[in-house]
This record gives sequence, C-alpha cells and structure tokens, in this order.
Amino acid sequence: MKNRFFLVVATVAAVALMTSCGKVPQADIDAAVAAIDSAKTMQADIYLPGDFAALNDSLTVINQAVEAQKSKLFKNFKDVKVKADALAVAAGELAGKAVVKKDEVKAEAEALMTQAKALLDETKTLITKAPTGKEGKAVLDEIKGEVTVIETSLTEAQTIFDGGENYMQVLDKVKAANEALTAINTELKEAIAKVRR
Repeated sequence: MKNRFFLVVATVAAVALMTSCGKVPQADIDAAVAAIDSAKTMQADIYLPGDFAALNDSLTVINQAVEAQKSKLFKNFKDVKVKADALAVAAGELAGKAVVKKDEVKAEAEALMTQAKALLDETKTLITKAPTGKEGKAVLDEIKGEVTVIETSLTEAQTIFDGGENYMQVLDKVKAANEALTAINTELKEAIAKVRR
C-alpha cells in the first residue's frame, strides 16, 4: 500500500515537473524582444552595431532552442527562460550604453565640424595667395572645384547634425572633409613656399 502511494506521488511529481518545464516561456522571450526593440529605439544599431548584432544573434539562438525543444517528447525550456532573461538584461544595458556613445559621437562630430570650418576658411585664403602661372590656374580651378564639393558636404553634415538623427553619419562626412582639406591645404602651402623661394 505504501509503495503504491509513493509511486502515485512520484508519478504526480514527475508529471508536474514535466509540464512546468514543458511550456514555452513566451513572456520572457517577448520581454527580450521588447528590450531589443528599445535598444534599437536608442539607436544601439547605429552607435554600437556589433553589440546590437550580437543581441539579434542571441535571439535567433533562443528561437532555435525553442523549436528544438518543441520537437522533443519531454520538453524543457528552463535554459531558454534563463537565456531570454539574460538577453533582456543585456539589451537594457546596451540601450544605456548607446545613449552614452551617441553623446560621445555628437561631441566628437561637433569638435571636428568646428575644425573643418576653420580649415575651409584657411584653404579659401590660401587659394587667393596661390601662384597662378599657366599650369597653376588649371590646378587652382580643380582645387576650387574640390573645395566647393567639400563645402557642400559640410553643409549637409551640419543639416544632419542639427536634425540630431545620426551623428555617426555626420562624423564620417566631417572626417572625410577634414582629410581632404588637410591634403589641399598642404599642397597649397607647398606651392606658395616654392614661389617665395
């Protein structure tokens, strides 16, 4: 009699254990997805693209684990729940890091924009001082064309910056402008120095 009672209790406990582990932790997965969406809203995909891609990869792994467990007779989603909870936490932390990174990139873009505008003004002044021989005029016209393109790019960068949407894009444009202006500046200074000699 006692053996049967223990057998019944053990069977009930085993069934309870299997059914409690046998349900997909959908709420936890949904929370992880919501946290990833929130990180994207904070532009983690723009400012921390590698980390954001890792979050999506982790979500894919979780979804694959769910499908693998669904095909089993005795389903166990404990590991899926743990991973989904960890993913939600990681996504929340990444959202915070994205805000910090955005501020850093904004400050860097702003500083480089100021530097680029100063370089642009200096370049325009150097153009007026550059030698204009037979070959010099053609080279100067080419340089003036390049400077006009750079100035347009800086104006676009300023518009994007003022919009506050993507400081990373601004940073890329301004870095390219700075490099181009520095090269032109150096070329003009060398040409002016040769004439003075």
